[in-house]
Amino acid sequence: MPLKFNISTPNLAKLIKLHLGPEILKNNNAWEILESPLSGRGIFAVRDIDAGEVILSDIALTTGPTSTSHQHICCVCYKTLEDIDRDIQCKNGCSLPLCELCSNGSSHSTECELFRRWKPKEPTQIIPQLLRFVSIVRCLFLGDTQRKLLLALQANNDKYYANELQKVAQCFANFPSDREMLEYFQYSIAAFNTNAFEGSCDRQQMENRGRVRALFPLASLLNHQCTPNADHYFDSPETLVIIATRPISKGEEIVTSYTKLLWSTLMRKMFLKMTKHFECCCPRCVDPSENGTYLSALFCRQQGCKGIMIPVQTKTLQPDWRCLTCESVFPHSKMARYQDFALNTINNRINACSISDMITFINDMCPRFCPPSNYVLVEAKLNVIWRMSRATTEVFTEEQLKCKDRYRAELLELLEKLGAGECTLKKLITEERL
Repeated sequence: MPLKFNISTPNLAKLIKLHLGPEILKNNNAWEILESPLSGRGIFAVRDIDAGEVILSDIALTTGPTSTSHQHICCVCYKTLEDIDRDIQCKNGCSLPLCELCSNGSSHSTECELFRRWKPKEPTQIIPQLLRFVSIVRCLFLGDTQRKLLLALQANNDKYYANELQKVAQCFANFPSDREMLEYFQYSIAAFNTNAFEGSCDRQQMENRGRVRALFPLASLLNHQCTPNADHYFDSPETLVIIATRPISKGEEIVTSYTKLLWSTLMRKMFLKMTKHFECCCPRCVDPSENGTYLSALFCRQQGCKGIMIPVQTKTLQPDWRCLTCESVFPHSKMARYQDFALNTINNRINACSISDMITFINDMCPRFCPPSNYVLVEAKLNVIWRMSRATTEVFTEEQLKCKDRYRAELLELLEKLGAGECTLKKLITEERL
């Protein structure tokens, strides 16, 4: 089968339903696959859908561990490996981390044999590139239906994707040189980087949960909007659930966001251009105020003015900025340096400060150089809420707890203005059960 499987939309829908199977489809019938005015194909509601309702469940073509976790996880069951006294790498020498149960099982045997045949140069080390490559290797073992679905997915070409394969090859002494296999690996990497979902394996656990990246053929058809009507979560490493964040009318396209909801317009546009190769022109992107949230806002640089500046228009990645008070205009180059200063200053604090120090920094220092609505400061407040909600040895004063509540109220107001509905971020902020 040639790389890139051209298939009509009706036949793709049939193939996806064959992949899901009748048991999954039995209660999974609120959607249909049609041509989309946004981009190629899309998923549309066949009936009215309520906010919070499950729209669909999708089964992964293949899964694998991420390479960004602070803790090692088993490459088969994705359990967090916490026992530092035990050798967590495969006892057969493929170099991948495994839990005790999976180390003695057969689920890992085929990929283990491949890795050992290719001879890892550092068999006693856990290499992030190899963890990320596990999901790509598993594409070799797909059945006919699943392989057709893989090759029907959009796979954006990017020089960084080619570098990813080269870095993996350098980790082995005997990496395959077969052209057909290398092209298949390259396509699989591009398909994963274009379509994969990353998330926590178990939505019931908030601490020490493993993270997985997986390729879902149906969910990959969801198109992007910066204020979406749907969100997702992993119900298991192999199952993705799409839920409605607000009411969706029959015939309406079901859309999700490829970016973080609370990023500024310029940040979202840059991310989408660099990683997804398209420019978003949704209603939020063409509104300089972003539904009145002013997430992009910076302080005016005109001496004596205390106003805020926003991009004049958002159809370019380098717009001029205009003050809403004095109407002074500054070039993007100057405002970008100012934005980078704010971003670096706050991020450096986030990475180094205790929670108490971070609260002091947000309340006392940030207002001097960053409007309270700016997305960088918003992210800092979100970080404080998240850290205070987790287990910690820090003891907080009543005033600090009030700050947390105030940050929470501010973020919920932003989500309300954006029309984000019952999104996952809202549940995390309010500490609701996912």
